[in-house]
Amino acid sequence: MPKRPPAPPASPSGSRTTRSGWLSGEPLSRRAHLVLGLALPMLLTLVNAVRLSGFTIDDAFISFRYADNLARGAGLVYNLGERVEGYTNFLWTVLLAIGSLLGARPEITAKVLGTLAACASLVPVYLLAERLRPMRWAPCVATWLCASSFPLTGYAVFGLETPLFVLLLLTATELFFREHEREEGLPWSGLLFALATLTRPEAPLILLLLYIWQGSSPLHRKSLVRVLLFAAPVVVHLAFRRFYYGAFVPNTLAAKTGNFTQQLAGGSDYLRRYVAHAGPLLWLGIGAIAIAVVRRRRDGIAIGAIAFTWGLYVVLVGGDWMPFFRFVAPAEPFAFVLVDVAARAIFERRERAAALAVSAFAALMLVHRARSWSEARRFIFEKEKAFWDDVPGRTAEWIVKHDKPGPVVIADIGYVGYRTGLPIVDMLGLLSPEIAKLPGGYTNKTGEGFMDAVFAKDPRYFVIISSTVDCKSGGPPSSRAALADGRFQSGFRLAETIRIGTGGAWCIFEKKDAPK
Repeated sequence: MPKRPPAPPASPSGSRTTRSGWLSGEPLSRRAHLVLGLALPMLLTLVNAVRLSGFTIDDAFISFRYADNLARGAGLVYNLGERVEGYTNFLWTVLLAIGSLLGARPEITAKVLGTLAACASLVPVYLLAERLRPMRWAPCVATWLCASSFPLTGYAVFGLETPLFVLLLLTATELFFREHEREEGLPWSGLLFALATLTRPEAPLILLLLYIWQGSSPLHRKSLVRVLLFAAPVVVHLAFRRFYYGAFVPNTLAAKTGNFTQQLAGGSDYLRRYVAHAGPLLWLGIGAIAIAVVRRRRDGIAIGAIAFTWGLYVVLVGGDWMPFFRFVAPAEPFAFVLVDVAARAIFERRERAAALAVSAFAALMLVHRARSWSEARRFIFEKEKAFWDDVPGRTAEWIVKHDKPGPVVIADIGYVGYRTGLPIVDMLGLLSPEIAKLPGGYTNKTGEGFMDAVFAKDPRYFVIISSTVDCKSGGPPSSRAALADGRFQSGFRLAETIRIGTGGAWCIFEKKDAPK
């Protein structure tokens, strides 16, 4: 890998850059770059995260319950006595459990850690942008794009592991490049990639891409040490997973896959909608890749490969049900670094036409991103939060006040499971290997054996999602399968109807022989 080109002469770090000097071509001082390209974007990230902190995504409560059980000494389980790995964020869950041991509720710990991680992730973004194109006349753009990204600032406080994963990936990648510029020192990037893998299982894909594009032998001593630092924690975790859960992969993998055609269709639509949300600025990244190819910059090509390959991965796995593109968040900073390189390369040509074109484009993108972010925030609070606080919230409160413990069969297990603390029978298979292994794609594993697996848990309650308020027409496949089952029809009675404002209802059915 070629050495990073030396930075051009700039104003001393302690001096000020005057407006007239800047307009005449004088580079910004180091201090000005840090303020304009890092400190202020961090502040914006913090402000945006705080503005979104009132919402918690339903799936986050799954990790919260695992963390609480671990902190209480019940083990890393969801239902007491059932060792099923229904999460994919081991390190995040353990950190939440540590917070619980210290007296902090998981939802608070998650938002604080997520916000800190989101702000800290701008540091490696800045360093990667500076690596590909030294900071001169224009401040860093990539950090501002991250700070105004809804997937990055939203999921910083929605309760999931996304911000920690992004921070570890970016830091490990920047350190990987830095390690190839010097011979001395241990390649700690391997350990950071291991921690990223313990946070989410996709991290090895990024490490593999970096090795492909590094341009040196993977059998080099430093490479072997890096692989060892990476493999040791990962192998230990795999051994724990096999011993504790009886499998080398989480149960969620089987539950969320099974129909490749469905995954391709859903993933393609997911990526298409993200591109529409992000706007045309992403196309500037293609120019940065072209620059990297022409200049034979392996680090730039590697960053481009990461962004492209992650998009392909999102398509193959089918995207995600959650709003506003959580699965794309890890790739966004890499794409934004490429956009940054292209934008600054054009702007710093100091040609009037180029400067006017870039300025006009930047103004349009500023309006577009501000409007998109505001619309997304309004949707989250007016639609998502309103629904989850109302319908699952009232469902959980009814079960708690009913005060008749017993297993609850439900598809959306997050808040209801966390609030009630009752045994949960997951209709989507995240907590049930018997359902996860059935044929069909995610949410569609409802064929032969589905209801047998449900009734094997001897449920007291069914929460059926109905498309009508009379609770006779199931909405999703799992609800339709339950309503059509003879054992359900003869053994359960409608106990409560939680109406949905837009039509339909969540219908709570109780076992008929349950004491009144």
